[in-house]
Amino acid sequence: MRESGLGKMATKKRHTAGLVLFVMFGLLLAAPARFGKPEESAKPDFAAARRDILQFEAAMNATINSSFSSSPFAVVNKAKGAYLEGHGFVFSFLINIHRAVKNTPFGVVRVGATVTQEMKRQRIEELKEKLIRLLQDNGETLRMLRKEEYVTIIAYMEDRNFPDEPNENKTIVLSALKKDLDEFGHQSDRLKEFKLRMKIVEY
Repeated sequence: MRESGLGKMATKKRHTAGLVLFVMFGLLLAAPARFGKPEESAKPDFAAARRDILQFEAAMNATINSSFSSSPFAVVNKAKGAYLEGHGFVFSFLINIHRAVKNTPFGVVRVGATVTQEMKRQRIEELKEKLIRLLQDNGETLRMLRKEEYVTIIAYMEDRNFPDEPNENKTIVLSALKKDLDEFGHQSDRLKEFKLRMKIVEY
């Protein structure tokens, strides 16, 4: 018994559909082998990250020390960094802003004029501006960082002072994308624009 024209077309369609499914199934099986290598190569190079971190730590500590060279005991913890996969580089340090203003290397000692909150804020603001410029001018040293990752600086400002004096404890978080560091690097005339691209949090 001969198949009608419609029957032949239906049979052909079934064969075509089966062939498409077979090809798709084969591609799915081959996918891990084809695309496995890029995933492996995308793994972070922690040795390279460590080199970048050490170089940026040195630049940060030089900036901090230059701000408090007359008050060496103001720096409680030097800058230390780490790489967080999916975020980028994070650096933090701790400053005793009270010692920085009063310049008391031998502990808590009352000296001369009273330290005001405005004096402390001024020293904090000066350091913050230096750190922003440091970020802007050192982006090219962070070679391992991807363009979509961040460099974040966390500055802890501790205010160990006398009970009857105002307290100015503060945490400052400065964060910039690597692609912005590359775009604005060493362009002092674009500092204002660079700041607008950054994430700056103070509390």
